[in-house]
Amino acid sequence: MIDVTEILVHWYAGRPKTVLAESLGVDRKTARKYVAPAEAGGFSPGGPPVSSSEWAGRVREWFPELVDTRLRQCRGRRSRPTATTSTSS
Repeated sequence: MIDVTEILVHWYAGRPKTVLAESLGVDRKTARKYVAPAEAGGFSPGGPPVSSSEWAGRVREWFPELVDTRLRQCRGRRSRPTATTSTSS
């Protein structure tokens, strides 16, 4: 699971998106996706201090699907495990 807050903290500290993507093990496009709302909101690397908890609040605001598990639950039919029988020779 990606820690979006960590992506934002690294970006805000001045790490280039490509470098932070590589070091955090995410695709560059994924890093850009999560940084885009911060840039659109007027944030830029090296700005006034922002705590991790403040970033976490922004993540909840910008990406509610990441914090509300109800949105990720499977709505399809649940499959039941089938009984298997083994025969001994």
